[in-house]
Amino acid sequence: MQGFAQIWLGYILSLSLLSTAFASPTLAPGDMQLRHDLEFLSDSGLINLPLTAWPLAAGDIRSVLDAVEYQAPGSRAGLVVHRLKERLRYELDVDSVHVRVGIAGAYNPRIVRSFENTPRDEGEAIAELSWLGERFAVNLSATYVANPLDEDEFRPDGTYVGVALGNWMVTAGWQERWWGPGRDGSLILSTNARPAPGIAIQRNNSAPFDTKWLSWMGPWTFTSFMSLLDDERVVNDAWLFGMRGSFRPLRGLEIGLSRAAQWCGDGRPCDLKTFGNLLLGRDNLNSEVTRENEPGNQLGGIDIRWTLPKQIPVAVYAQWIGEDNCDGCGPIGAWLRQIGLEHWGEVAQLSHRTHFEVSDTTCRDGRFGFGDERLYCAYEHHIYQTGYRYQGRAIGHGTDGDSRTYSLGSTLVQSAGHSWNVSIRYMEINRLGQPNVRHTLTPTPQEQIDLQISHDRKTRFGRLYAGLGYSRLDDEATGVTDSDVTAFIQWSSN
Repeated sequence: MQGFAQIWLGYILSLSLLSTAFASPTLAPGDMQLRHDLEFLSDSGLINLPLTAWPLAAGDIRSVLDAVEYQAPGSRAGLVVHRLKERLRYELDVDSVHVRVGIAGAYNPRIVRSFENTPRDEGEAIAELSWLGERFAVNLSATYVANPLDEDEFRPDGTYVGVALGNWMVTAGWQERWWGPGRDGSLILSTNARPAPGIAIQRNNSAPFDTKWLSWMGPWTFTSFMSLLDDERVVNDAWLFGMRGSFRPLRGLEIGLSRAAQWCGDGRPCDLKTFGNLLLGRDNLNSEVTRENEPGNQLGGIDIRWTLPKQIPVAVYAQWIGEDNCDGCGPIGAWLRQIGLEHWGEVAQLSHRTHFEVSDTTCRDGRFGFGDERLYCAYEHHIYQTGYRYQGRAIGHGTDGDSRTYSLGSTLVQSAGHSWNVSIRYMEINRLGQPNVRHTLTPTPQEQIDLQISHDRKTRFGRLYAGLGYSRLDDEATGVTDSDVTAFIQWSSN
């Protein structure tokens, strides 16, 4: 791994020379109200920064909020701006130590996770300690889990230490990530799987380039990480590399470019040349690339989110991710696809954001995803046979490969900041072909209808978060139909 260390160190040092900035903590994915508020201000034209690559830099959000023109305190925009500033005042409280404790219980915990952060297991107890300095940031998190599905009773998920180098934040730890505009899932990187330990670098401030050659990109962010997949695998100790750039060339238009790759591990090449070939995409089998020196398993693609002009409260988004695990499909391989539609407004004094989303994790040959279907392609690989998964869950979309999902949901926020989330999903899981024993949800085709409602509110005794749901599952192989109630309740000190 000496070559890898040289690459990463050189990369970090070169970025650190670009500009100076204070340390900036990150805002993790999963908070539906926070996402609602940020997208409300963005779609209203009050702020302009990329919002599709989580975690977000809190300092970047504060800088654009400080530039927002005065909003009447009782107006919807005024309430949102005030709520966000109060949140960031707490998050960016320099030289203060913050402690948070919490407990959660769940009956039939949600297995297919969306952006919403719900308990993963039947019982959880969490303790966190965070500190932010002028240049350094520390967040220590420990979770004890009762009856864990992956047998890990103690988890450091959410723990990280960071240092600001110029306009970049370098972190090491267990951080959750969500890449893309989707709300029910991301095809390339979501919070469906638990975070793996690793190091990452992220731009602190999304200010546009000064040069006329690149200023057209508008506000932009870049993030990259390298994580160790330390669970039990066919190729143990493989690494997961990812990088993403997001930019807004026009107000209301955000474009994201993402890549992820599994490489290295026991018995696999891990040198500088291999990593260079991986970065350049030289990993498809040919006369020079064999199964012995093939760099890794790659995914990559593009996502777009566009808010309609003239204050029309509608946004459309799409994510297209290419898989290289498709023999005979060319360098791009086959495509996974997602499209969505958002609408926002007010209903009975509630600010709402409603979405309809369709995701398809069945690979389709070239032609930008409109070719023939390919089975056992998405999140699979002939060398990394555990697949694009970690701790028994898909790293991309929660339904794993060969699935199709239709979701309709809404986040509703009261003027006091309390929020409701409602959703209905219809999922065709592992819907094609012969049994796939590597699929994380079911080896045979299943259809599932999932109804969920949750409520999140702050009280003087802490933050209370609870949800109730119903699911109906039809197994096509056995003909068995099963129904279940799901429920959870969670409390945290802040």
